[in-house]
Amino acid sequence: EMMNMARRTRRPPTRMRPTGGAAPRIASVQSSTPAQTTGGFATLLERAMQEILAVTYWFEPVPHAGPYSVTVRFSGRRVDVKGRMQAGDRFVQDETIEQVVPGSGPISLTARVRDINPGEWVVTAQALGSAYPAHGSREQKNAPPAAGSLYPVARLWRRWAPSVGSDEQPVRTCLTPFAHVPGTLPGIWGAMVTLGMVIALAFQLLLITSTHLALGPWWAVTLVGIAVGIAGAKVWFIVLKRREHLINGWCIQGFIASAPVAAVIMLVALHISIGVFLDVTAPGLLFAMAVGRVGCFFAGCCGGPPTASRWGVWSSDQRVGARRIPTQLLESLLAGILGLVALVAVVSHGSAGGAFFVGALAAYTLGRQGILHLRAEPRKTRLGGPVTAVLAALVLVATIVLLVR
Repeated sequence: EMMNMARRTRRPPTRMRPTGGAAPRIASVQSSTPAQTTGGFATLLERAMQEILAVTYWFEPVPHAGPYSVTVRFSGRRVDVKGRMQAGDRFVQDETIEQVVPGSGPISLTARVRDINPGEWVVTAQALGSAYPAHGSREQKNAPPAAGSLYPVARLWRRWAPSVGSDEQPVRTCLTPFAHVPGTLPGIWGAMVTLGMVIALAFQLLLITSTHLALGPWWAVTLVGIAVGIAGAKVWFIVLKRREHLINGWCIQGFIASAPVAAVIMLVALHISIGVFLDVTAPGLLFAMAVGRVGCFFAGCCGGPPTASRWGVWSSDQRVGARRIPTQLLESLLAGILGLVALVAVVSHGSAGGAFFVGALAAYTLGRQGILHLRAEPRKTRLGGPVTAVLAALVLVATIVLLVR
């Protein structure tokens, strides 16, 4: 449920082990799960400015009756070393995927190597074996896919990110925010959210001018609501993640809870009809959420689990690229359809005293609860989803009855 751009960047502490004599030490790290950044703002800023090495290993799942785990060992050495190799000029890092789904097509596993010296590196990768849940041989290998066997989308992503195993071309370190990972684009979430806000304002402008209303006060309410909503989304996320000390994310619930309150206060102060404002805002708001969810898809957040279904779409969770249930695109489609329905209703019938806004938001909330069950990340509570769905359904039915009467 969180618009979190960087929640999968945690790594266990780097362990340095001696190799004997005067040989350089090798950084050895084991990582099996996407992780979260701990610490305050200073720690987050320091990690963002740290140069890392991002390299990707591609493979095809072996045939098997059920999911299995795979561990890949990445080994690298810095090639632009002048003089004697020092600590941080070599590394060995193991990355584990717990759930490889047979028949899901090509899979990419990206390692982010930290605490090494910046420069050019030569990296190799080797699958250590497959741990099957019931039976099977650990000697079976996950073969790297041939270039022609990759899906067209996967082939494009393979060109985007440094891949090990295909050649011996050196790979340069880079700042953390600019690491190339198959399935993700740096900065795409912020860009798409900004585009969504512009689209929302454009549709609101269209509907306001069509009703011959003064634009200035209405946009003042909207801009204040957006500003307060962004702050509320950040505060909500920090409070929700206070135990993990995370600050690098936003919660859409915080936006929904705070933006309307600020808007209502402004509407009352400026003597603007609340119902009319809500109805002319509804289509743009839903279109903005549709665009924002596309940003989530290419940012690698809020996604579904890997699947072998033909309805899956190749995407990433910022670490593992695979065919997945496209929950972000499903939610984008839901918001887009409801936005179109709200737009037609407002243009055809004018304002309904806020009923179009309430009905569209209730329908979106109800549909979203079903999509949330398809996400890879587990739900936080057992009762929160059903209670929200029931309340949204009741509000939707009441709104429909009110509109019909």
